[in-house]
Amino acid sequence: MSPRRRRRRIRGGAEAGGEAAAKPQAAAPALPEWKWRTMPVFIALSFGLFVGLYLGMVATGTGIAATVIFLIVAGMLGISVSRYVMRLLMQRGIIKPQARRR
Repeated sequence: MSPRRRRRRIRGGAEAGGEAAAKPQAAAPALPEWKWRTMPVFIALSFGLFVGLYLGMVATGTGIAATVIFLIVAGMLGISVSRYVMRLLMQRGIIKPQARRR
């Protein structure tokens, strides 16, 4: 039998790590600039507060402070839903937008 020759394996040790470190990595894409003061954000906030307060009142009962806060949040939800419905009605042509008065 003839002696077998063994091949040397090239491992990804220090040499491969040095090459990877030398290559510049691509920069992460910039995050989009979010506009927080918009109607969809207000609707989501008021809906979340309403559901959270409602479930909290069901679970723990009510006090005068909780009732006042709940009424304020319910008003916020009412304003946001009314603005959304008005915009929807204007887009469908059911009602016409009015000119601003000076």
